[in-house]
Order: sequence, then C-alpha cells, then structure tokens
Amino acid sequence: MLTEADILADRLLRREDDGLLVDAADRQELAGELGPVLSRIRDVYPAVADIAVWADFAFGELLLGLEPSLSEAVASLLEGQTEPVALRTGNAAFDTLNERLGLTAVDVLSRFETVIFYFNEHLNVPAAAAAYAAMEGVEYAERNGYLGDGSDIDAVKSEGIWYVVARRAWGDCPSGCINEELFFFIVHAADVERLDREQAMGIAEFRELVMNRGWRVL
Repeated sequence: MLTEADILADRLLRREDDGLLVDAADRQELAGELGPVLSRIRDVYPAVADIAVWADFAFGELLLGLEPSLSEAVASLLEGQTEPVALRTGNAAFDTLNERLGLTAVDVLSRFETVIFYFNEHLNVPAAAAAYAAMEGVEYAERNGYLGDGSDIDAVKSEGIWYVVARRAWGDCPSGCINEELFFFIVHAADVERLDREQAMGIAEFRELVMNRGWRVL
C-alpha cells in the first residue's frame, strides 16, 4: 500500500518528467526523504498533524472509452483469459502501448465500450492517459479519479531545502471546498520553520507552488 510520502514523491517526479512510467528507485529514494520531512513538521507543529497528502486518483488505473470495433475486440479477447492480460486486438499502436506499460488486468464496466485498465503503481497516470487518448480507436482516456477535493500537502525542493505547503480545506469539498487555510514550512536538515502568508509569498518556490495548485492565499 502506498504511503503519503510515496504519493507525494510520485507527484513531484511527474512534474519533472512526463515519461509514461515513474522510476521506481527514484520514487523510493524521494519518499524516503519526504517521510521524515512530514514527520518533523507534525512533531514541531501538531496543529497540522491532521492534514495528509491527498491522492486524487487511483494509482495504476486508467478509465478508457473505446470505439465500438476496438471495444468488441477487447471484450472478445477477455473471455476466459486470466491475469496478466495480453491483448492482441489488431490495433498495433494500442497493443504495443498495453505491453509497454505492463497491462495486468481489465474491467469492462456496465456502460458498454468503457473499461478500466490496470497497470502497476509506477504508471505516470496523466501522461499515459494522454498517450491513449491520442490513439485511433480510443474516444477518451482519463484518470480513474476520486470525487471531490480536500486537504492536501505539497512541496518542492530547491538547493537542499524543502518548501512545504499544507492546505486545510473544508466546506462542500465535493464541489471544490468553500474554505481553505494554508500553512507554509521550510525544512532544512532537522530544522523546521513556519512562515506566515506574507513571508511565504515573498519566496519564489512558495509562490510558484501555490499558483500551480490553484490554491488561494488570501
């Protein structure tokens, strides 16, 4: 099971590299560094201990809408097949990408021509969705996302220093959250410093992180 440090490490690596797979060793190393960073913040500032990293989609899963001919080919190939799945639909690009990404299982949903493809947890889900969406025979491809929004933690590292933002969000979060409060931390070695909003917005790393996430600072 993925830890919140794994989830955050995956997010950071996806920002740096739009490859179809996240490097397993890089994620493990980064998660090993992020775990203690999160623990130090919570130890020094227990008021934010309830805020955790938000996973907004299922790791290793893609929701695909297929055109009728491709959907029928997939459905026929799944009959009586056990995992791992090896699809040979005749759509060369589609079949090659399935193999390259390590397709392991397929669920055909009640809505005809809609499937969930399962891969390992190192799939770069947004990049893989874009690759499938561009293929002939695929009407759409998207993350198998979780509904709503919520509290979250994000971070960026620059010159050996971690810049961490914890977001507490509440109030109708399934529709995007009405209220939010941001907490800003700098973590260097064993030192943790909390900054107020005005101080944080004077630092480029915090400004860019908040802006990219679309979080409010007022």
